[in-house]
Amino acid sequence: MSEVVRKYELIYIHPGNLPSEDVETVDEILNGTLEKMAGEILHREDWGVRALAYPVRKYAEGRYILLRLACSADCLKEVERRFKITESVIKFLSIRLADDFVQEVIPEEIVEEVVEAVVEAVVEEAVEEIIEEIIEEVSDEVEAVSKSDDAEDKNPGEK
Repeated sequence: MSEVVRKYELIYIHPGNLPSEDVETVDEILNGTLEKMAGEILHREDWGVRALAYPVRKYAEGRYILLRLACSADCLKEVERRFKITESVIKFLSIRLADDFVQEVIPEEIVEEVVEAVVEAVVEEAVEEIIEEIIEEVSDEVEAVSKSDDAEDKNPGEK
């Protein structure tokens, strides 16, 4: 009887100073386990190196990796067992996703359009702020010059 394949989300943390070769080694171990036990990676995100909330095995920073997997419970147990004995994984957490979970993939064109729109809005706002600052500075300078001109007109012989 074949086992039920479920979807899981797995996040694991490498030490922040771990060389990329060691990260790839863990990926190879993970891929080999999944391949051997008929599991598959649906999605992988490398969140990069971030400060840990508290030291873990004396590490203050860690590289976070998020995975979404489709595999059996036995396959997940084997992945977790391998993570426990792998020194380059300092912490991990896995959760079962809802049976109706669907990984939404946003087309790259839409992501690019959104990024362009956000950048354009931010630049436009920054330009408006700069213009307002310049206008304010010029107004202050004009006001100061007109006050000094008024003072000179009242006392024409003084300099």
